[in-house]
Amino acid sequence: MRRMITIFCLFALACCPTAWAWRPVFNSKNLRDTITVQIVKHCRPAIVSITAHRLIRQEVNPFGSMFPLPMGMGTVEEEPADFLGSGFIIQKDGYIVTNNHVVDQARSIHVKLADGRELAATVVDSDPSADLAILKITKPGIYPTLQLGSSTGLMIGEPTIAVGNPFGYSQSVSSGIVSATGRTIREPNNPHPLKNLIQTDAAINPGNSGGPLLDAYGRVIGINTAIRGNAQEIGFAIGVDRLKQLIPTLMNPAVVDGRKVGVRFALVPGREGVAGPHEHVVVAGTMGPWVTKVDGVPIHTLQGAYAALLAMGVHQKKVTVTLADGTERSYPVTRVPPSPIVLKARKLLGMVVKQLTPAMAGQMKLSVNSGLLVTQIYRHSIADKAGLEPGDVIIQIGPYRVRNLAFFGRLLPALAKAHRVEILVLRNGRVGAGYLQMNGG
Repeated sequence: MRRMITIFCLFALACCPTAWAWRPVFNSKNLRDTITVQIVKHCRPAIVSITAHRLIRQEVNPFGSMFPLPMGMGTVEEEPADFLGSGFIIQKDGYIVTNNHVVDQARSIHVKLADGRELAATVVDSDPSADLAILKITKPGIYPTLQLGSSTGLMIGEPTIAVGNPFGYSQSVSSGIVSATGRTIREPNNPHPLKNLIQTDAAINPGNSGGPLLDAYGRVIGINTAIRGNAQEIGFAIGVDRLKQLIPTLMNPAVVDGRKVGVRFALVPGREGVAGPHEHVVVAGTMGPWVTKVDGVPIHTLQGAYAALLAMGVHQKKVTVTLADGTERSYPVTRVPPSPIVLKARKLLGMVVKQLTPAMAGQMKLSVNSGLLVTQIYRHSIADKAGLEPGDVIIQIGPYRVRNLAFFGRLLPALAKAHRVEILVLRNGRVGAGYLQMNGG
């Protein structure tokens, strides 16, 4: 009987990896080796400094300061600028969490690890309203990670630790307490208020944005996001539970690489521990058995389950999910159809376009950050007769600056009724004009 109990306990530990999670231990022989010291030493390898390279638009007076011009009368120029922030790795494949405002409109992104390595990263997806983004280190490898805790049930006064890149000083550490919960603030350039935030007196300065707020067990309880410029020792963090709610969206293959998978995952609480409840990954809409593998990859976290989906083969038609009771289920993988706007443009104009992003513009070394990138032209179509070519970027149609697909979609009904419409196109670093001859004109 004792042997059976031992085997059961080992099986339970194997199926519940959180039982093996690292925990700091009080060291009575060395009082300098505090819980905070142990947490920082353990967590720092998974915390990164982020540099986002952007082009910023600014008005320039060509006559200098001697002849001041009214606002709006100068020339607008775009200048390169670097924005600093922080982040932390949540999945060993190199998936990083940060704030959206750190990487928004970035043409390229680099992250610096605690060991000094500087690596390129790309945006997987972001949610501006929640001010959260997930990045992916482009260099394959196995990276250290942080464990996600819970922001539910935080106790006012419990200790917190913030690690980040304030003012460019990477791997800076500050400590404090949970000062309050449920706060609401408004950030500059974000029309959506951030709600249910954690307030802490751990020092959070510019550059800390996107870094982790840790609890006394070294788990992430929040994502540092804002400070009050007119106050001292008041910082805020997005509760980590908000991040866990958004992982199925931010790491959704349908959004990231255009593949629709017939399964979604969710978290359900498990055994209660001193650090909070352990959580299990399950197929969404069920309470278990919990998921142990996705396509043969062992699964311990929600982000791990979605990382396995994103790692599927290009031509994969199904994904296999293994459950804790040993059963396997297969789910279909299909391509997401093009948006109605893309289909309508192909039918009306005979071209396939995609929205140009700052990251794409940076990779292609373009002088614009937005527009419509032409990817395909059909022979004898309106677009073909206009002289458009794959690789062109349409930046203006008629009098309208076209920055995204949504605005382009609003123009299409008017184009269908037009006769001859001028367009501006960026090609080989130069802007040229052409005409769309509509209605057989």
